[in-house]
Amino acid sequence: MIDYFRDNLLNIKSDQADANTIHESIVSGVRLKGAPLIILFCAIIVASIGLNTNSTAVVIGAMLISPIMNPIIAMGYSIAIYDGRLLRNAGLKFSVQIMIALLGATLYFFLSPIHGATSELIARTGPSFFDMLIAFFGGAAGAIGITRKEKTNVIPGVAIATALMPPLCTVGYGIANGNPDFAFAAAYLFAINAFFIMVATFLFCKLLQLKQSDAVKAHYNKIIKRSIIIGVILITIPAAVSAVYVGTLTLQQNALTSQVEEFIANEVNTDTTIVMQANVYKDEKRIRLDLIGKTYPPQKIAEIENTMIDYGLGDYNLEVVQNIETSLFAYFENINTPGTVKNQIKIQ
Repeated sequence: MIDYFRDNLLNIKSDQADANTIHESIVSGVRLKGAPLIILFCAIIVASIGLNTNSTAVVIGAMLISPIMNPIIAMGYSIAIYDGRLLRNAGLKFSVQIMIALLGATLYFFLSPIHGATSELIARTGPSFFDMLIAFFGGAAGAIGITRKEKTNVIPGVAIATALMPPLCTVGYGIANGNPDFAFAAAYLFAINAFFIMVATFLFCKLLQLKQSDAVKAHYNKIIKRSIIIGVILITIPAAVSAVYVGTLTLQQNALTSQVEEFIANEVNTDTTIVMQANVYKDEKRIRLDLIGKTYPPQKIAEIENTMIDYGLGDYNLEVVQNIETSLFAYFENINTPGTVKNQIKIQ
């Protein structure tokens, strides 16, 4: 059974192209003059416009046409086969691509009349441990796809999943607008994606046992392994710390949201009065409730506040906002429509 899975279902060598074809395909992707150079610049501008106008479709389009992933794959492949000349060439072209991208994106965002940070830009400033997993498995899929006899849509899919161009353009936004937080966070995300694509390509090229140079294999094998291990550690630690912090913060917020929801459902909401919105101010230790429906007298509000300790909210102060003119209208307008009035809890 194990042999069947290994030799049939999980056999990635059955449709593998020959070594010379793979080599030529990867080397040709490193070329950076003429059409590839113009395409790169077009992708930079398209990605910048998409980020600037908050258009997901445009950002995806820029990722599809960008050739920036080619030298990363070439670097991983060159390390696997111990081709120092290809490694230098790919590294140089990759560095040039980064400089062109930063220059183009910075210039665009400097001249753009829209300077606000859109959600597309903000999304590229929160690198995490999951980005490493996406980059690694995306790079693995790319390495397998590029070594097939028949080319598929794997590479475009990897280009979208690993998202190299958007964070690089976000660095340009940070530079143009004097926002180092954006620039450094996006640069780190770009480094994560590029590095783990390269590592995945290296590992799968090793697994596929592509042609290697025996003359230098023994000399560089330990150096390469140590360099990759050190690189993984250096890049992983900040992302892991960030993931733990974000995860802890999310758990705390979810717990607080549940406490407030239970408090509102049991102590505040009635058949005639409903919480329209709840705002939780963690730093001020204050909860504001906007009510619609029948107005609560001060003594009732005091009773409600006294019950907060039963829900783990004893260190919070309660602020109740009731507007008779608008609340009664809204209440009677929606009283017979189930689900129209819904609690909205915002933690700030």
